[in-house]
Amino acid sequence: MKKTLFMFICVSLLSAGVCRADVITLDNYLSRVEAENPDVIAVNLSIEAAWQKVLEMDMAYSPILSGSYNRIDDRSGPGFGSTLATDEMKANALSVNASEKFKTGTNVSFGYTYTGADFSLLAPFNYNGQNYSNFSGYQVTPTLSLSQSLLRDFGASLTQAGIDKAKSAVLAGQYILLYKKQQLMLSARGAYWNLSLDREVRDFRRASLDRADKLLKWNENKKKLDLIDNSDLLQTQAAYKLRQLNLELSLEDEIKACREFNRMLGLDLDTVPDDLEKVSDKATAFANVDKLSSTGKRADVLAAEASYRSSELADKETKYRAMPELSFNASYALNGLGLSYSDAWSQVTSQDKPTYILGLAFIVPLDYKTLTKVRKGYTNDFASSKEAFKSAKTSAQNEWEQLQTTWSNVKARLELAKDIMKIQDDRVKNEQNRFERGRTTTFLLLSAENDLDDATLNVYRTVLEEIMTLAQAELYNTLPILNK
Repeated sequence: MKKTLFMFICVSLLSAGVCRADVITLDNYLSRVEAENPDVIAVNLSIEAAWQKVLEMDMAYSPILSGSYNRIDDRSGPGFGSTLATDEMKANALSVNASEKFKTGTNVSFGYTYTGADFSLLAPFNYNGQNYSNFSGYQVTPTLSLSQSLLRDFGASLTQAGIDKAKSAVLAGQYILLYKKQQLMLSARGAYWNLSLDREVRDFRRASLDRADKLLKWNENKKKLDLIDNSDLLQTQAAYKLRQLNLELSLEDEIKACREFNRMLGLDLDTVPDDLEKVSDKATAFANVDKLSSTGKRADVLAAEASYRSSELADKETKYRAMPELSFNASYALNGLGLSYSDAWSQVTSQDKPTYILGLAFIVPLDYKTLTKVRKGYTNDFASSKEAFKSAKTSAQNEWEQLQTTWSNVKARLELAKDIMKIQDDRVKNEQNRFERGRTTTFLLLSAENDLDDATLNVYRTVLEEIMTLAQAELYNTLPILNK
């Protein structure tokens, strides 16, 4: 019976000139959805962009080079307390500084300052026994500085907590986006198999209509010979019309499925010219899969976990930020000042004029009332995210156990449905033989055919349910995102 139906469908398609040669496999289709679906493309870009943007946080430990240049033309004249009666000064001032923060919480910087000035005096200036009315002067100062937090940021505690907090928050967002993408891909998988099922139903309806047409012609001939009652003919006519209606409905369902299939590819079409894998071919594909297994977690659980971690770090960061701060500062500078650059630089290299600075600085917040409320807010947020994470894990676990139950039930129902279909197929063959010998009625034959229709479609739909249950189980195979 099945081979006859299959041959009939192929011959019908060939005669209509629409037999398809190309087959889009599920993997091909999902690859195209990943590459062409606007929503999936947007999600992929957002996942990548999120991590790229948060890399800015790591720049807290990146070396920084800063500098400045100023051209000065000062004609303001001498000032109070000035030892030089300056009429005009033209100077070039250059400053360059390189600094870096280390994960010990230590800031180290090296700076170089250069000033070259041309002076015009109102009165001569005596220097080393010589009088100068106009002269040039140079000042050079290399400086090495170090600062170390002794409380808040000792070991970069405050800085690292802020960085890790931001990264965990971004990671939570990435998992949410990944979960959204997985849902989109699950919908694409459903669109593929729904179209495949609708096409098999359509072909089945065509074969059923053909059988009803043969039976109708047979009974029409018998009625002309007065071999059957008029009620048998009316039954057959009604059955034929019903199968016409069922075929029309299946064609409408196929068009809807084609639109959804194409929508997942970002297309606005209501036809799919290629063949797909058949749902019926999967009836025995998972016979040996007795129990579902997972290799990871669900993405929404990973998102809740990352969010929980971010809240924990935010609470930790606030604790450090609310602490008093005590920092140690030290700097060492070499100074050179002369009427020539070489003289100024020789003073630097010979370390004739060093400057040493050691110091301590402290900060003590006094508004502890507000700080206590702020700390409480972060602590409550941390507790809230902890409960959300716990709820997400429980929900995912319950749904996983339900999936396991559904899988077992679907497999059992599929085996029963296939047995029923086999019995109904044998019954139809038996009724057809009896009908040809005039030993049964049109009603019994039509009843057998209707039951076979129901049994066959039930097998198709149960196989689809099995496929989609397995697809949902794949959501539990999400592995941690390794951002680099």
